[in-house]
Amino acid sequence: MAIRTILAPVAGSEIDRRVMDMAFRTAKRFDAHLEALFVAAEPQDAIPIVGEGMSGLIIEEMIRAAETETGKREANGKAAFEAAVATAGIDIAEAPTTQSKATCAWRKDNGREDETVARRGRLFDLVVVGRDPKEASASLTFDAALMETGRPIFVAPIDPPATIGEKVMIAWNGGVEAARAVTSAMPLLRTAKTVTIVSVGDVPYGRASARELAEQFRWHGVEAAVVEHTEGGNVANTLMSEAEKCGADSIVLGAYSHSRFKEMILGGVTQDMLAKCTLPLWIMH
Repeated sequence: MAIRTILAPVAGSEIDRRVMDMAFRTAKRFDAHLEALFVAAEPQDAIPIVGEGMSGLIIEEMIRAAETETGKREANGKAAFEAAVATAGIDIAEAPTTQSKATCAWRKDNGREDETVARRGRLFDLVVVGRDPKEASASLTFDAALMETGRPIFVAPIDPPATIGEKVMIAWNGGVEAARAVTSAMPLLRTAKTVTIVSVGDVPYGRASARELAEQFRWHGVEAAVVEHTEGGNVANTLMSEAEKCGADSIVLGAYSHSRFKEMILGGVTQDMLAKCTLPLWIMH
């Protein structure tokens, strides 16, 4: 699999800056086409449920206010996109070119952001998203990108590191989700300067070990160091500690190996990494 197309949703919020920064840097790394997607909410979806006795004038005012807010968000998102274009020096292209180089485009759709990202994201090789639990719409879009596109997502942290994808760490537990994440990240791993595979705790019966994964990587021309922690403890904390030790600038992680509902209620590695990790996370469910 090659990364030739990247989708990056923008919403006119503070998240856009870091999403655009990481998305453009990733597009340049893979000579990929980047689409910045803004989804304008339908006015009737952006206002509270209309109650009985509410006058038509009030409804019209609410719709106008919603349209004004959407216009502001679009302007903010477009500004973040244009600033990133200027910084990255990438050409805007509406159709594929014969040249192998990074390109970009702006797209505006109407509807619900999460539903549109889920639908459109299935057409791309990678989705770059930000995540801010304080913004409900961003969380919905993040969930849609992760759970409904069937594509890997690259999560932009608050402060992206100076390099992205040069020193990659893999969080490996031998599970299906981890295997999918590793396969989807192979373009990243092939071009990385160093790759480190980290496993925490005993490998469950029937699952391949980190060393076995490293041996298989050689068929792809990828040499990987292996770190095995036989003791469990807090897995997320151990992973972040190892990422610091090996100087990782990105982490590949299989998302929600346990029930997503169970992790949301009781906590889990995915939830902890999303909440605490300061590095870009390449995740696939």
